[in-house]
Amino acid sequence: MAEAVAKVEEPSTPSDKPECAVCLQPCVHPAQLPCGHIFCYLCVKGFANQNKRCAMCRQEIPVDFIEQPRLLQTPQPQDLAEAFDGGYQWFYEGRNGWWQYDERTSKEMENSYKNEDKTIELLIAGFLYVVDFENMLQIRRNDPSRRRQIKRDFSTISKKGVAGIRTNSPCERPALEMHPVSSTDHISVLPATPSNSPQSPSSGQESPNDEANLQATVDLISNLSNLTLNCRATSFGEGNESEVE
Repeated sequence: MAEAVAKVEEPSTPSDKPECAVCLQPCVHPAQLPCGHIFCYLCVKGFANQNKRCAMCRQEIPVDFIEQPRLLQTPQPQDLAEAFDGGYQWFYEGRNGWWQYDERTSKEMENSYKNEDKTIELLIAGFLYVVDFENMLQIRRNDPSRRRQIKRDFSTISKKGVAGIRTNSPCERPALEMHPVSSTDHISVLPATPSNSPQSPSSGQESPNDEANLQATVDLISNLSNLTLNCRATSFGEGNESEVE
């Protein structure tokens, strides 16, 4: 499901929820389209994904409206939905976290769960889903490969938001702590040269090679080469003598 960061505009009478012309019920998270018509956010999401036009006037819906809807009311952590049995709520799996179901869907699921039903069918964002309480799955009816895990958990658990709407802006991240640099501070832009590094030193004084060490190394190699040649010659002579005998 797409994640929404809402632009909220409080109505003049917040207590009166407008009726949605799609589901014919009081709007849950009422969203106002640019044309002025108001629907449930999930109802808008349903017909916007299908034909990208308003269900009333057929005016085109902006491409980014689902991700950035204009909500008349936005869910807050303290009043997302009434908790059940002393603090439980219903959640569905999302990317890197859990989303809480909207209030109306949660109540339908809770009633079915308490009636010990094995499954329940729900219309969510224009699609019919089957909720399997035995396996705790939400499965799209016309495409069983589209499934999500669900759970009944405490309403106070960490969650991303409700019904695809984030309850806090993802852009609100702690700022990096910046420390001003004093003019007296000295910052070296040249890295220290390791003692065993083959790179060229930054100055002649730091050179690990001097003429005396180089000459000693050459003499040592020459002596080792002569010794190796002598050993090979001796071994060759002994081998020939043994073959003659």
